[in-house]
Amino acid sequence: MPKRRSGERDGGLTAKRRRQHLYLVVDDWLWGHSIRKVDLSSGSKSGNSAELPDAFSGERSEQQLPPPFFRLEAEPRFPEYITAAFGTKIIAMPPPKMGVPGIHPLMKCGIASVVDVRTRCFTFGPQPKVDLLCPIYFPLGDRLFVLCSDSFQVLEAHPVQEPPVGPCWAGSWRQLPKPPLELDDVSSYAVHPDGRTLFVSARWHLPSFVTYTFDTVETPFQWKRQGKWKLPFTGRAHFDWKLEAWVGLSGDLQTTGYVCACDVVSAKSDGSGGKCPSWKVSKEKLLSEDPAEKHLGAVLVYLAGRSSKFCLVQCVSVDDDCVEERKFRFTTFSLKYDKNGDLTTGNTRRVRYYKVPEETCGSSLIYPLAFWMVCCRCCLELLPQFIQCCKLLYFQMTDIQ
Repeated sequence: MPKRRSGERDGGLTAKRRRQHLYLVVDDWLWGHSIRKVDLSSGSKSGNSAELPDAFSGERSEQQLPPPFFRLEAEPRFPEYITAAFGTKIIAMPPPKMGVPGIHPLMKCGIASVVDVRTRCFTFGPQPKVDLLCPIYFPLGDRLFVLCSDSFQVLEAHPVQEPPVGPCWAGSWRQLPKPPLELDDVSSYAVHPDGRTLFVSARWHLPSFVTYTFDTVETPFQWKRQGKWKLPFTGRAHFDWKLEAWVGLSGDLQTTGYVCACDVVSAKSDGSGGKCPSWKVSKEKLLSEDPAEKHLGAVLVYLAGRSSKFCLVQCVSVDDDCVEERKFRFTTFSLKYDKNGDLTTGNTRRVRYYKVPEETCGSSLIYPLAFWMVCCRCCLELLPQFIQCCKLLYFQMTDIQ
């Protein structure tokens, strides 16, 4: 039997349809956020995404951001509080206290906006019953775990088929045990490669730190102390399948702007205290070292797969001829251990700059939001279904009110 071509696998989806993109959330309009789809492929010359340079050069090859892929109506000043991604969905969850007249008439009903980047279907989901103040998100497949200052919850998705609209989505929130730590004390967090265990490190009677784990499958649900040590990152770390290690931005003040790779420990803990896993810092600094560029904020995005590829989205302010401009600095790179066992990016770094839209309020520059997600269909292909879905949801919400 003849072999199938690569484009005929996975139910006939071609490589083009399975292409993944970086989705950047920017607070660049009066009533909410724009989601912009950025193509990071090195050979792309279409649209506003020019070809990347052959090697890291530091040159400011400036481009325009692609036009908005989608817009979410929400409070523009707090994108880091309300927007998250899990599976193929981006969800905006305005805190209930922001549901005031003039923002959106449906917010009073506890509604969260949800857009699926794969099906291009827009729908509404349930909103948590607590204020989302500086939450920490843990996306696990079709579940989104949210750690807040006063609660720990999970949003579980329930696919629903309702022709002729096509695939729709429903979900529900469930309360989980709150961790024995303060949210403000959290220094870093990660998901274990088993796909079910959460790791959270926090300050504990300075200068001590402690790391807790939470098994999202085993019942009864409970937090367990892993040991009196911390993950060596600042913020979120990602598991790299090729390196078999957690990777994130270094949490050491002496190596700010460098990437750190940390050995993975067992998800099981006997509460004996354990030891801090070994870790290494990259030889190269990934944040801009140009004196003309002032650092505003950054986030590390794992380009999921088994290729050990990452993208560092950094926001900088550039003083050019006494004119201050704001730019997104995208650095894509791969990681490996060299012959001496040192962590390095080699010659894989690629840098490109994008102009920040003038309407941007600024919060998305200090707390940049970017998600790496799969996109399988063309927008125009599902436009009729999208319009029909919005109409049905509108009439349903009108009936509720």
